[in-house]
Amino acid sequence: MLNWGVMSAGGIAYVFCNGMRFTDTGQVLAVASRTQSKADRLVNDFGIPRQYDNYEVLLEDEKIDAVYISTIHPFHAEWAIKSAQAGKHILVEKPISMNHAEAEAMVQAAREHDVFLMEAFMYRCHPQIQQVVKLIQDGTIGKVQVIRATFSYQLNFNPQSRIYNREMGGGGILDIGCYTASMVRKMAGAAENKPFLHPTVVKGNGKVGSTGVDHIAAATLKFENGIIGEIIAAVECSLGSSVSIYGSEGIITIPSPWLPSSPCRHAKQPLSLNTAFPSTKIIIQSHQKGESSEITVDVDRDLFTYEADMVANRIDDRQAPAMFWDDTLSNMRLLDAWREEVGVVY
Repeated sequence: MLNWGVMSAGGIAYVFCNGMRFTDTGQVLAVASRTQSKADRLVNDFGIPRQYDNYEVLLEDEKIDAVYISTIHPFHAEWAIKSAQAGKHILVEKPISMNHAEAEAMVQAAREHDVFLMEAFMYRCHPQIQQVVKLIQDGTIGKVQVIRATFSYQLNFNPQSRIYNREMGGGGILDIGCYTASMVRKMAGAAENKPFLHPTVVKGNGKVGSTGVDHIAAATLKFENGIIGEIIAAVECSLGSSVSIYGSEGIITIPSPWLPSSPCRHAKQPLSLNTAFPSTKIIIQSHQKGESSEITVDVDRDLFTYEADMVANRIDDRQAPAMFWDDTLSNMRLLDAWREEVGVVY
């Protein structure tokens, strides 16, 4: 049983605590937040026994085994490194950092202090991803040729909001483009029976607003095995959110790639322990047969529960296959290159 400490008490922390209700691998023992009302809500809703008003005191708590860092991006590196120095295992929200250099420093700290570290790409922990990887490796759609991934939403412009504020790490590439980059790299690697591939060429374009962050961004990637990737992230217009993998003999489509099977993601209160978790579907179109089929992926827990269980089950390895350290560093290199192409450099 891992005793978790939650660092920051915003919306995603609430989701994580809700997900922890459905696991037997750990419990949330403490929450630390500089905003008392937010911490109070987590404590009251989830029966968290310990509450701190600063992160340093949480790290001094000897009963805490692992920390979940859910601060905004610019603070990830600082508190992950301090957590490693305190001997705490670490799950840190995506993107792991603001840039590749910060990510390298975080990995080095985890290695030096012999603690677990994983970037919280929760979708990577869901059985759906393992199923898609297997389909690719089994040759279900033949030779993979193009991978297209989109993540978007429409948010009215507000220069003070996190999404549009440069000092808070705003912009679509960091907020949601990191998902598309990680997915395309993962599936390009699956075609070679590897955990991931890093693109050899990155060409990007986008719309940068008055606050200096990207509102819409797209990139075309080329991999060493000839696969072409297309990634799009948008925060000012809704383009849909899906993943399609095009092969010589068919197409795999993931209609719900980023938030499958997650009642916790939109819950405003603690979910019942009798909550049913919806299955998810993968669609396969065959060029030869001219027909489509569906694979249903049944689950027994929330997406964020899978993530917490991944940490607990792999903690002795210090890394987890959902997001190995080299995978995270590759993703940050790609995000740096993409932002440079678009004209956004932090």
